[in-house]
Amino acid sequence: MKILQISPQISFPPDSGGRLSIYGITKSLHERGHEITFVCYIQESVNEDISNELKKICNPIFIKWETKNKITTAIHNLFSNIPYNISKYYSVKFEEFLVEYLRQNQVDIIHIDHLHMAWAIDLIKKNCNVPVILREHNLEMKIMQRYYGQQSNLFLKLYSYIQFKKFLSYEPTICKKFDCCLMVTFEDEKSLLNLNPDIKTKVIPIGVDENLFNFKDSNTLPFSLFHIGTLDWQPNFDSLLWFWNEVFPSIVAKYPNSKLFVYSKGVERLKVPKSLKDNIILKGYVKDIWEEIKDKQILIVPLRAGGGMRVKIIEMLAAGQLIVTTSIGKEGIDVVNGQHLLIANSAEEFTDRIISFFKNEYEKTMFSRNAKELIRAKYTWSKIAEEFENIYIDLIYKK
Repeated sequence: MKILQISPQISFPPDSGGRLSIYGITKSLHERGHEITFVCYIQESVNEDISNELKKICNPIFIKWETKNKITTAIHNLFSNIPYNISKYYSVKFEEFLVEYLRQNQVDIIHIDHLHMAWAIDLIKKNCNVPVILREHNLEMKIMQRYYGQQSNLFLKLYSYIQFKKFLSYEPTICKKFDCCLMVTFEDEKSLLNLNPDIKTKVIPIGVDENLFNFKDSNTLPFSLFHIGTLDWQPNFDSLLWFWNEVFPSIVAKYPNSKLFVYSKGVERLKVPKSLKDNIILKGYVKDIWEEIKDKQILIVPLRAGGGMRVKIIEMLAAGQLIVTTSIGKEGIDVVNGQHLLIANSAEEFTDRIISFFKNEYEKTMFSRNAKELIRAKYTWSKIAEEFENIYIDLIYKK
């Protein structure tokens, strides 16, 4: 098949959940013999090494377009029906490219990653007659709903509520235009279909690289926690602040040698409390996260807003790592509390679960064995790519 894949962001290096889930699709479909043209927005020039890595699995095309938040455009958006997080991705440059590309090239199917680029559907339909699918890595309305529900700042609460109401209208309306919307969780699918049962949907989870099953840890650093996830994504930022304000002080009081290692882009946004300056280590972005965490004890994912699946959780499960997360954090992953990981939804529960791990009340080998078996059975990219391929073929046949 000749596939045109459209993304709001570059997928290499695959060092965040968003990039990993996009890159995994491209790479695994390439490995099944398909020809992929990958078009994405970039914020700055791409160095040759990154370009060459992408060329191994696709024909990459980069379009420079600024998508950072700006106060002026955010305020102006109050007078628009389009959610602000979507409006930033409207690009005349991309429109011109797409029309010319479709005029000169034949493709079998068009794959769009994320709702942010879904606006292109009308333009595509005017210029070609091939199936178009939307990969909903997250249900954006759900993220915004949870986000506004947690705000204490009255301005942010009102603004995010207005954005949520826009998503309630925009997301199901635009999704209805696609030949199929590929959701990552049944929870997201149900929420979308509740708003419009006529949307054509399928559920395909996110996958992991099978090499992770071979991950070997080293001697564990006692009382060590770690957090992974870009802090430019607000739900990650908010959840980390909540953890070290509401949970971590209680753990340090019990175990003064406790350490929290933060591996994240955007650590410059953080200000460590003086009382925890010896316990929180802001590592920032690292090139080899696996080398960094091989001696760390527990991954914490205290997510309180968000949607879709957390790639870092299924990757860490594949690697056999201990995890404490929330019910939101484990959404879309077929885990059982107490068998594959531990679930905690309050500060008290988080504290209790982590201290129980520290006291060796849980057997790590049991968690590790169960987690690897689960991921191997359901969440490898080789299995996921076959599901994508079957849906593509079915849509092409029907068209």
